[in-house]
Amino acid sequence: GGVGADAKTSTGNGGLGSTPLTGYSDDFGGGASESKSTSVPKAKRPQPPLETGGRVLVRETMPGRVHFIGEVHYAKGEWCGVELDEPLGKNNGTIKGVSYFSCEHQHGIMVRPAECTAVDA
Repeated sequence: GGVGADAKTSTGNGGLGSTPLTGYSDDFGGGASESKSTSVPKAKRPQPPLETGGRVLVRETMPGRVHFIGEVHYAKGEWCGVELDEPLGKNNGTIKGVSYFSCEHQHGIMVRPAECTAVDA
């Protein structure tokens, strides 16, 4: 009976040896995805909320005023319609035939809220 017991023990050790390795790699994978999600917000300090009429900096280079916050007909998610101080925009507040706000030609731009930084003015 001793030989049969040795064979079972050896098989059991092999099974136990592989299980922790699999568990470890799963934990590592989970840790990697967690660090990705925590690195998404790049703001170092609390950012004031974006609001219609508020001054913003678009893509950290273009100052303007928010005229629209909400959903648009041509893309999913929330968007900000900004009237830029300089003619660096792409529209006048009307996009693909729908008017979201009104401003001078080439002063309007529609961007994701993440591309806007609220500024004091």
